Parts: sequence; C-alpha cells; structure tokens
Amino acid sequence: MSRISPIVLISLCLVCVTIGAMLAGQALVGFTPDQRKEVFEARKTLCENLAVQYSLLAASGQIATIETAMRTLVERNSDILSAALQAADGPQLAAAGDHLRHWVQPTGQRSTPTHIQVPIYKGTTHWGTLQLSFRALGIGAGKKFYEEVWVQYVLLVAVLGFLGYFTFMKRTLRHLDPSEMIPPRVKSTLDSLTDGVAMVDLSGSIVLANETFCRLTERSLPSLLGQSLSRLPWVDDQGMSLAADYRLPWQSATDHARGQQGVRLGCRTKEQELQTLSVTTTPIRDQDGRTRGVLASFHDVTAVDRANSKLREAIVKLEQSQTQVLVQNERLEQTNEVLQLEIEERKRVQAEREQLHKQLVESSRLVGMADVASTVLHNVGNVLNSVNVSVDVVTNLLKQTPMNDVALIASLLQAHTHDLGRYLSEHQEGKQIPSYLSMLAEAVTQNQGLVQKELDGLGRNIEHIRQIVNRQIDLARPGGAILEPVYFQDLMEQALAIYRSALESHGYEIERCYDAAPQGMCDRHQVLQILVNLISNAKNAIDAAPGKSHRLTLRFGLAEDRPAFVRFQVIDTGVGIAPDDLPRLFTQGFTTRPDGHGIGLHSAALAAQNLGGTLQGRSEGRGHGAAFVLDLPLHPVEVAA
Repeated sequence: MSRISPIVLISLCLVCVTIGAMLAGQALVGFTPDQRKEVFEARKTLCENLAVQYSLLAASGQIATIETAMRTLVERNSDILSAALQAADGPQLAAAGDHLRHWVQPTGQRSTPTHIQVPIYKGTTHWGTLQLSFRALGIGAGKKFYEEVWVQYVLLVAVLGFLGYFTFMKRTLRHLDPSEMIPPRVKSTLDSLTDGVAMVDLSGSIVLANETFCRLTERSLPSLLGQSLSRLPWVDDQGMSLAADYRLPWQSATDHARGQQGVRLGCRTKEQELQTLSVTTTPIRDQDGRTRGVLASFHDVTAVDRANSKLREAIVKLEQSQTQVLVQNERLEQTNEVLQLEIEERKRVQAEREQLHKQLVESSRLVGMADVASTVLHNVGNVLNSVNVSVDVVTNLLKQTPMNDVALIASLLQAHTHDLGRYLSEHQEGKQIPSYLSMLAEAVTQNQGLVQKELDGLGRNIEHIRQIVNRQIDLARPGGAILEPVYFQDLMEQALAIYRSALESHGYEIERCYDAAPQGMCDRHQVLQILVNLISNAKNAIDAAPGKSHRLTLRFGLAEDRPAFVRFQVIDTGVGIAPDDLPRLFTQGFTTRPDGHGIGLHSAALAAQNLGGTLQGRSEGRGHGAAFVLDLPLHPVEVAA
C-alpha cells in the first residue's frame, strides 16, 4: 500500500482544526438553533391554544365536540400519540388514542417535551386539565442522522475545506524553489555538467533543473519550476510530432519503476532549428524503495548526428564515383578466381566421393552382404549433405569479401600520389580512407575465421565418412566393434554439428538438455552413425511440415528405468508417424518418404543391437512429431594398472 501524500495529510489536519474550531464555537456561543427547545416550545404553544379552545367549549358544556376534536387532532398529527381531558375532581371526560398506555404523569405537575398538561378554567375556577402525549424528541421520524442540518453543514465545511486546503498547498509547494535547499557545491556541480539535468515528481512537474537544461530548452529556471516536463514542445528525432499515446521516457520510468537509456527526442529552438537529445532516466526511490520521482539527463547529440550524416553522404559519393568501371573489371577477375577455386574444390570432393565409393564396393565384397554398400552410401550421404552446406558457406563468404573496395581505394591513392599527405589529412574523401581500411581489414579477418571454421568442420565430416567406411568393413570381422573412451555429450554435439547450418538456415529452434554422465567405453563412429541418421530423419520430418515454427530437442542422460544404461533422445515437431507404421519402422526397405530408401533406421537399429543397446521410435500420430530413444550400455573406462 502506497504512503499517503504529505499534502493530503496536511489538508486533513487543517480540516480537523477547522471542524474543531466550529465545535468549540458551538459550545461557547451556540450560534446554531436548539432544535429540541424549539420543538418543545411549539408543542407547549399548541397545547395552550387547544386549552383556550376547549375552555370555551367546556363553558358551554360541549364535551362531545371536545372529544371529536381530540380524535381528529390525534389522527392528523403523527407526533401526538394520545390526548385526554381530565376533570378537576378526578374523572376523565374525553380521550383520544391509547392514553392510558402513552401518558406518564410528569413529576411535580410540570410538563416535559413528551408529556404536556395545561389547566382549563371555567371563569376563575379550575375546571379540568388537558393532557397530550407526544413522540420522543430525537432525529425526526424517517430522518437519518446525516440529514440533519447541523451535520450537513459540518460535512460541507469539511469537504470544501479539504479541497481548498489541498489546492492551496499543492499550488504553493509547486512554486517553491527546491534549489534553494541544495548546498552551493552540489548546485555548482549540477550547473557545470555538459548534460541537461531535470528532476520531476510523480505528477511529472519539474522540481529541479540545472543551467544546461535551461539553455537547451531556452527557458529560465523560475519559469520551469512547477511546470510539467511533458508539456514542453517535444518532437521525435526527425522533427515529427509525437503520437498521442506515446509515453515519454520519464513517464515510462514512473509507470514501470525502471530507467531507460539513449531514448532519442527532439526539440526546436526559437529559430525552429531541430535539436536532437539522448535522454537517460533514473527512478528516484525513498528509503522504503518506493518511487518518489525521476531524474532525467539530456545529452545534445545534434552535432554527432550532423557529422554522421556528412560521413554517409561522403561514402555515397565515393561509391558513385566514375572509378566504378575499373572496380567492376577487377571484381570480375576476382570472381573468376573464386570460381576456379570452387571448381577445383568440387573436383577434389568428387574425387574423394569416387574413392569412398570404391572403398564401399570393396567392403561389400569382403563381407558378402548386398546391403553393406547401401547402408554406407546412406550414412555417407547424410554427412555429404553437411559437406555441401559447408562448401556453399565457404563460397558465399568468399563472394562477400569486399576486396573490390581495395582496388577502389588504391585508384584513389594513385590519383593523388603527388599530394598524398594533403589528400589524406585535408580532403573530405581522403580523411575517410584510413578508417575504412581498418573496417575492411576487420571484415576480411572475420570472413577468414569463418572460412577456417567451415573448413575444419569439412575435415571432420570427411574423417567421419572414412570411419563409416572402415567400420562397415570391420563389422564383417569377429569383434567388429572398436571400443574407446568417449564423452557421450560430445557425440551428440558432433552429430548435431553436421546439420546445424541446415537447421538454423531454415529458422528451426534447437534445444539441448544434457545431464551429467561419466565417461564410458563405446564404438564412437557407430554411435555417431546412429545419431546422424536420427537427426537427418528429424530434419526431413520437419521440412515436410512447413507453415509453422519447429523445434528439434536433443536430450542425453542416464536411463532412469534401465540401470547402467545411457539414453539419447532425438525429438522433433515434424509430420509424425501413423500408429500403423510404428511396428514396421525399423524394417529394411520400409519408408514413408517418397524419396526414401528404408536404409537409415534399419542400419541404425542393427548398429544399436551390435553395441548391446536398443533403438525405439514413438509418436502420437500424424502431425504430432516423433521421438527416437537410443539406449546404450555404460561400460566403465578401463584404467591401466
């Protein structure tokens, strides 16, 4: 719950003082009428008038008329409960209402506000007494407490007094100069800042500003204090009017209790020149952590924007110069060189493919199995997809290298060899050349690093292809599995690296959840072959379900339901698997893809079985994605004695 404003508390205290003064005046002077006394006097007057009338009637002996008049009086006057005419010698001559129940004889024969008796005389002789019972005095019947005039008067004074005191205090405090409370050293420090500084309260009113802010807004400090900072003629950094629902930085800081940096605003001088300001806001909090205001600083970036604009214009002119003809010729030559390198690289890759194919054919003859060649080609094809992606990435990076700009700068330097020093130091275009060469060198270095990274990945993929071929040959021999110490997370990452570029280029999200697991012994390349097949199938399933965002999830950890086993999971959001297809999923030759061969999952299941593990596929049906689970035994690493 937020703390009550001091202005509200002061206003409430002043209202209480005012009401207290009114109550004291009422107690001492009594300037308001006593309603109970007035009612009592009115009742007595009524009874005396009735007594005079009934005296005349009693003198003439018209008792029946008196009784009829009393009944009519009781029926028409709701304040009168009962009435009776009592003879002087005791008997009751006439009555109206339940007089026996309502009448209480006053003490000492004196009347009270609820029981009034008036004597009736016949001549000078006391003939009888008129008795009337009235309702008890209080807040009138059907009349609530707050409907009393005195209560309404006090409430009206309280409401009007609070509004008046609140408005007066708010306007008075707004025009007080808080800078007078700041120590001279602090005020001098604020005024010496090159940035404009303004402090606003929660309502957005300015409570403090330095001389720089006054100079930026071309207003004096007294005219700014108490004014709303949002009412200054702000525009955007292009000089356009702000939208009606646009929240200024200090307003956003007040709403969200969080500062902002580098918000660009504009304001116009008296000469209608646009000033561009970079605004930084910081909430001001009290000792309880509540936001009490906002401190805003205004940095003038007009000169920087103008310099950037001139620099952009110089670059445009440089690009549009007549030397573009020579640059184009040089660019064509460089493109030809890149194409030659690409052709040579493709020839080398093609030669490696042919060599691998020969090795696969020879391996298939050694083991005498017709499906070895198809299995190897399928796994190699998965890796070659990544090889092609890497080649394309390297080609695009080489094409994007801005080497043609070097020739452009060289031609400019050659054209000014006679006055090169003055051209580089004084000419507008020449001064841009050193910084541009630095940027160009940085771009070339960055591209070189990316090319090296892709070539390293290309080498790893080719090495994996060689291992796939060798493993298929070794499988034909007894004890074909080659165990070596591995970190299982590294195997998942290496398999993902083959398809990472293809997945990220399509905008697919990749989620990895790896639990810690000890190092173990396994056949690295057989496990890698299985994981590559699973990730390849997941990518194909996602590609077959376009039109929505997709995610590939890779999980690894110890199998909770199978002790001494590790579990790999590849989960996709692709087209899913029909329930009827799940039992045939790992059968050789079975596939649901039009261009599939039914080799990958079959060979992956055989490899998992050869390693002592299992491979399972799960799906909730078409359109719900699929999950493949690979469980492998965790063989501890053998430590030499």
